[in-house]
Amino acid sequence: MKRWMMTMLSVVMVATLLISCSSKPNTNQSPSPDASVKPSDSPDGGKASDGILRIGGGPQEKFQSAWGDYGGFVRTSLFRRLLMLDTNMQPVHKDLAADYTISDDQMTYTFTIHDGVKWHDGEPFTAEDVRWSIQTAIKSVSINSVFAGAFGKIVGAKEFKEGTSNEVPGLSAEGNVVTIKLTEPVGAFLLTMAQWPPYPKHLLEKEDPLTLHLAAFWEKPIGNGPYKLTEVVPNNYAIMEINPDFYGDKPQIEKIMLQTLTEDQIVTKAQAQELDYYSVMDLAQMNEIKKTGNYDIHEVDVLYIRYLMANLQGPAESGKKNEKIADLRLRQALLYAIDRKSMADQLYPGQATAIQTKVPNALPEFNKNTQPYDYDPEKAKQLLKDSGYDVKVPLSLAYFYTDQATIDLIDTIKYYWEQIGLKIETTLLQGNLVELIYAKRDYDFIYAGLSAMAMEEVYGIFHSDNAAAAGVMGNNKEAWDSAVDALRRESDPAKRQEALNKLQEMEAEYLWQLPLFAMKQYTVVNKNRLETAGVYGNEWTNYDRKLGDWKMK
Repeated sequence: MKRWMMTMLSVVMVATLLISCSSKPNTNQSPSPDASVKPSDSPDGGKASDGILRIGGGPQEKFQSAWGDYGGFVRTSLFRRLLMLDTNMQPVHKDLAADYTISDDQMTYTFTIHDGVKWHDGEPFTAEDVRWSIQTAIKSVSINSVFAGAFGKIVGAKEFKEGTSNEVPGLSAEGNVVTIKLTEPVGAFLLTMAQWPPYPKHLLEKEDPLTLHLAAFWEKPIGNGPYKLTEVVPNNYAIMEINPDFYGDKPQIEKIMLQTLTEDQIVTKAQAQELDYYSVMDLAQMNEIKKTGNYDIHEVDVLYIRYLMANLQGPAESGKKNEKIADLRLRQALLYAIDRKSMADQLYPGQATAIQTKVPNALPEFNKNTQPYDYDPEKAKQLLKDSGYDVKVPLSLAYFYTDQATIDLIDTIKYYWEQIGLKIETTLLQGNLVELIYAKRDYDFIYAGLSAMAMEEVYGIFHSDNAAAAGVMGNNKEAWDSAVDALRRESDPAKRQEALNKLQEMEAEYLWQLPLFAMKQYTVVNKNRLETAGVYGNEWTNYDRKLGDWKMK
């Protein structure tokens, strides 16, 4: 199902910081799960249903927290939000919130919490959980930029984050009502409340907000959704079962097995019909799964982009900014040197399209007047010469996707850059990607992806309130913050377009990131075992999948 959102919120997406959509390498081989959840031993090779839904999303050492990587089937099944997206990707369904109101000036929001909601440990979910969670999120370093931007406009949030106040006067909870007062309108505030999940205060209030995403809580997180975790085997699998205290319509599928999958296991699992539902970005994987004849493939147009991010701050151990790539002419040369269209056509036929800015060219929000960087190797050579860069010093290009197409892409970029006279070293990052990318920073450029819920997320990465990204690229508060804030506060389509035009021009002017492609997503469904509701959206978001209608055959 193709969906390009042309509304004030642009295309609604999922997920989060640079690595929110990555297929993270996992070198641990998973032993066979518990016999109670093994595929059927029937002669049909596992086609007969045992009533267990098998998907990905199993933990490595821990589950990922849900404010940075906020979407996906697992996190949205464990944690509910105040609102939920409808099938048109609009935040209109009430969920944890039984009702809400917005003041005429769009600066005061009140949410009335649904009665009878419980956390998976039996404790009641309250308005205070919401108030405390928002307050904690204001200081979080692992949080989506749209959330950070929205919560940063709450009265008193700035002072609280800076440590000059212990209170956030714009937040209050009385009985079952949460009131949020803003300093200015936030165009994506309802969208935020449909994607951001509150956490249980009684389990996490003693944790440091700065390290909350690393807490032991994430070994077996307690949520309030329709499914709860009953068994967790790190680097192997986990089991979710129906939450008997769930306040909404209960699902029909009683048990879900979350498998910890490496890239090379996805196709083999599908060939064995041990994978019932999965979101695939790798075109080769999708084609191999399609060959089995056992899967329906649903193509979904999403705002998912791939790009190269410049590490202008340099490696952490050096303590110095990266003067090697500081000259804009060098970064311009690198972009002119890459034939993005040919790479898209050859490596991702039918899936990827080359982009000039982080707003895909096919969207009406794309600014056609932005400076183009079309393939021009001769211009690249001249800019490289003008920059004065010492070509004897190698540039390092890092990546963390492990599929063959990415490996081929990295080799191709290396080839293009070597053709203009550079020496290139490539490195596959393995391990704790958050630490390697944002803390250690031992690279000049990194190949990354971003799935964005709104244009605020696409450009929020340049705002100074995105601490993780600022640690890599630095920040220019005078230029970026005001431009991003102008977008964040607007709901009027014309004014939003003005803000987006400016941001795209700045993007091309600074080249802190080199845009490459926009990518399609594929949802694969095992038609022999699973019957869904036929609703397919961006799998990295919290949208209404109509899970109550899903059945195992």
